[in-house]
Amino acid sequence: MADKKNELIIIKRYEAEGGHAHHGGGWKVAYADFMTAMMAFFLLLWILAASDEEKLRGLANYFTPTVSDGGSSSDAAADLRPLMAAGVMTGAVDNTGNVQKPTFGRDNPMMVFDSRLRDKPAEVVVEYADAPEPAAAADPATLAAVEEAARRKSEIDRMAEDIAERITSDGALSDLARNVRLEKSNGALTVQVLDQDERSLFTRGSADVTPKTRELLLAIGDVIAEQNQPVEIIGHTDAAAFGANNGYTNWELSADRANATRRTLMAAGINGARFMRVSGVADTQPINTIDPLAPENRRISIRLVYQAE
Repeated sequence: MADKKNELIIIKRYEAEGGHAHHGGGWKVAYADFMTAMMAFFLLLWILAASDEEKLRGLANYFTPTVSDGGSSSDAAADLRPLMAAGVMTGAVDNTGNVQKPTFGRDNPMMVFDSRLRDKPAEVVVEYADAPEPAAAADPATLAAVEEAARRKSEIDRMAEDIAERITSDGALSDLARNVRLEKSNGALTVQVLDQDERSLFTRGSADVTPKTRELLLAIGDVIAEQNQPVEIIGHTDAAAFGANNGYTNWELSADRANATRRTLMAAGINGARFMRVSGVADTQPINTIDPLAPENRRISIRLVYQAE
């Protein structure tokens, strides 16, 4: 027994191979809290960015220090707004001093969320360009051309009025007013003498001028004779073809009617030297392009040409 008591006790210690000591799990809790806080922060930023101005203003009012009329804080949504001027405190007791309250966001709660409202607006500088110098006076040739165009227009307007008055004032010709059309252009006045359904100016298929047409042409010529401008006469027909095969077509008919008109106008006092063209164009220039046989396509065009002096 004594030998066992005095026996040497040998303790062997072995170093563990690989791995590390356990450090605990407290850091995981802290990291989870941090990530939760970050997620809540970014969620708040997203809500603020997606909200409209009215909602942001209500949220700002909610966090703005306010007091009710009684001096105590208010929980009602309708009371969440400043009730006094900035820097003044009210309550159940008398004011004891000039204590300044926080004013950030009270005048405009949107300033808390929108930095653009806090920043001073950029100064806008308006510069006015110098007024352009008046254009140089037009050269004499241009001024003369403008004056000449105005003079021609005035003469054409006056001539058209004179012809219209001459026809309408004559009781024997007033019923033929519908057979006359006056067309004014920049450099000419054209008198269209045309047929109507109930009245033809020329005998059908002939260049013979009817008595009524002669009176009308004489009245027009009487006014034109007072001028010295060149005159053009163009005869027109409809698209009706002649039944006889003798070579006499609408071309000859329109030219003959134009010459018959020329002779009548010369009888009214127009000098023959003023006629610079007398021609017939048959049915190639109809007024009524939808109906080539329309009576208004049978007409005489008397064109008074105003030339620049």
